[in-house]
Amino acid sequence: MTEENDLKQIPYGVSDFDDFRKNNLYYVDKTRYIRHIEEKGKYLFFIRPRRFGKSLFLGIMEAYYDIALKDHFDYFFSGTEIHRNPTKEKNSYLVFTLDFSQVYPESSKMEQSFLSYIRESASGFIMKYHELLNVDIDKTNAEFNSKENASDVMVTLLKHCKNNKRKLYVIIDEYDNFTNTILSTAGEQVYRGITHGEGFFRSFFNVLKGGTSRLNAPISRLFMTGVSPITLDDVTSGFNIGTNISLDPDINEMLGFTHTDVETMIEYYGQTGKIRHTTAEILEIMSTWYNHYRFSRSFRHKMFNPVLVLYFLERYLSCGEIPEPLIDRNARIDYDKLRHLIIIDKKGVLQTNGNFSILQRIIETGSIHSTIETGFPIAELGNPNNFISLLYYFGLLTIREINDENTPVLTIPNETIKRLYYDYLSDSYRETGILSLDMLKYSELVNGMAYRGNWQALIEYIAGRMEASLSLRDLMSGEKAHQVFWNVYLGLGALYNVYPEKELNQGFADLVLVPLSIQYPGIKYSYLVEFKYIKPSEDEKDNAQEVIKKLRDEAESQLNRYSADEKFKKAIGHTTLKKLVLIFSGHRLVYQGEVNR
Repeated sequence: MTEENDLKQIPYGVSDFDDFRKNNLYYVDKTRYIRHIEEKGKYLFFIRPRRFGKSLFLGIMEAYYDIALKDHFDYFFSGTEIHRNPTKEKNSYLVFTLDFSQVYPESSKMEQSFLSYIRESASGFIMKYHELLNVDIDKTNAEFNSKENASDVMVTLLKHCKNNKRKLYVIIDEYDNFTNTILSTAGEQVYRGITHGEGFFRSFFNVLKGGTSRLNAPISRLFMTGVSPITLDDVTSGFNIGTNISLDPDINEMLGFTHTDVETMIEYYGQTGKIRHTTAEILEIMSTWYNHYRFSRSFRHKMFNPVLVLYFLERYLSCGEIPEPLIDRNARIDYDKLRHLIIIDKKGVLQTNGNFSILQRIIETGSIHSTIETGFPIAELGNPNNFISLLYYFGLLTIREINDENTPVLTIPNETIKRLYYDYLSDSYRETGILSLDMLKYSELVNGMAYRGNWQALIEYIAGRMEASLSLRDLMSGEKAHQVFWNVYLGLGALYNVYPEKELNQGFADLVLVPLSIQYPGIKYSYLVEFKYIKPSEDEKDNAQEVIKKLRDEAESQLNRYSADEKFKKAIGHTTLKKLVLIFSGHRLVYQGEVNR
């Protein structure tokens, strides 16, 4: 058993590689991928979702290549794969690192903030390497401060490297951070102003491109990360100075944790005696909520989101129980920035755009078929394939398989992302005036459903809000529309995993509510829900009640068959199963009932 004083700390929220060595933090060795990166080319672009370990990996690269850290190689890399088998290029570059998340994204101050940040970064670079560059620190800083734009500062820095024949490695983290924020807060027009024409951000990238070309180019290597290809395509008219390696199979596992990584970590901390659940139980929760990312067509292994795994373990060891909530608040904040993808402002009136229907379709079917585009400008985001590709890069979709037509089948990776979809759709309904709920009342009603079996109160509350909404009437046509809607609104609570079109006993149940019993052992009820629909015109006919009875009998038969599924019985454990039939006519609920046999 590991003594508690010797126990490695959980590095939740830590991206500084030096901290791992100084503070005895738990590290999953990814250094073998440095060799892969070297072999792929000199100028590279790499996309992964937010909070997936990009910043830490770039810190590892900086420590490995920085000539100023040559005497610290053993300190940083002892015990790692790259220490045992280093490449010839280790500690052989001047390294210029940039992190554009440090740029203030308010539109009126952004350009000045960018200039200040580039000046500050250039000054730190000169401070570190002034002897190798044979320059006077004060004089060079004065030269930087005399420049009125970031592009000229970068030109000056590159000039000193070129004049002294020094190899420069440029590493850029979060290259699209502040531009994505601008896009979501200030809109497309402001975004275009900085990324097109003579915009300051486009000009900066033109300088970078110039630094990689012609004889004795000062930039020998460049590695850049972000969460989407949009900004880069806009500022460079396509990343024509390098290679997008995001889909390469040999680096599928470069960021994120494998199943083995997570299992090993759980067992390591289990030695403390502070984890009272089994490794299998915790792995099941983590796999449901944080796993199943796949970043290459030809690589089948799936990855866990590393930050969410660390969040879970850090909270568990701190509190002695499974975290509540299971979704890190910081992850929600990050994904809230994507609201602009489905909500548009037309003359002060908020509306959903064409992308909203794609989200509805994904919720309805659980998957979507699409190619994954490697680059596209913001002007082409309206193309459905581009929008779906963007969801993939953001981590809102992942590759499940390749179909017979050689097209990726993309699916929602896990429960965390599914809940974010629910938030997007419900927020869109609320912000555009279609439907809003009293979430305090909603939570109370969900508790009643879970702990007392009082499902009628929740169903009647949501159905009443539906019927009161004039805007919802045109949207609620057909059984599938209702299935998506109720999937979202029954999935907003924290007590159940909600599964649409769940395969059970050679059929597909419309909606399955499986309680999170490990986290909430007091839940007493689980649910199967079957939806039926009649057209409003049929509801007005004399035989309407006969039609409703026929649909009810059909639904009851289906529910009884689904409930006999052995895997489903195991999933709901000790809870009492309630089988519900909901029949709609237009946006009105015309029948609700429970199957008692």
